[in-house]
Amino acid sequence: MPRANAIIDSFASVIQPHRRIIDIGAGKGLLAQEMAQRFDARVTIVDVASYNQTRLPLSVCDSCALAFADNSFDYALLSFVLHHSQNPDFILREALRVAREVIVVENHVEGKLRGAVTRLIDSWPAIQYGTPPCYFTKTRDEWLRWFEQFSVEPKTLGEFSLELNFFHNFAVILQRQTGQ
Repeated sequence: MPRANAIIDSFASVIQPHRRIIDIGAGKGLLAQEMAQRFDARVTIVDVASYNQTRLPLSVCDSCALAFADNSFDYALLSFVLHHSQNPDFILREALRVAREVIVVENHVEGKLRGAVTRLIDSWPAIQYGTPPCYFTKTRDEWLRWFEQFSVEPKTLGEFSLELNFFHNFAVILQRQTGQ
């Protein structure tokens, strides 16, 4: 799974083994399955519908209202999820509520033309599987400024490319600011 490995490699340095991870917007669950094996972690996957192709536990729910208690997980993963939501702030708030630390993996997209092409390509699964389309694109710096409203300290972990080097991506960990 070269794609899964590239994504996981971008944030693996901060994951401690034997932890609880929630993968929000997990899709087929293949990335979550790889994390479970690699980190010997207990991984729960969440999505708005059952696309699960693994044996990992799945919670089908609206990511804006997760059915888990505060701090139920050590880590929450939002891998290419926020740009597929019309209300990404609700999803991020829920991730910050249910996990001690949140890892976000997103596209770094510069320019209007590249943004339009990215939205078109990234919306293809919406046509195939009924998943949400790509609603917007941002540069890494725009994402980092957007995170500021959530009282978190973002730390960029890694950058990588996918699909013939067209998609430029980054991983960031969000930690609550002291006193939050």
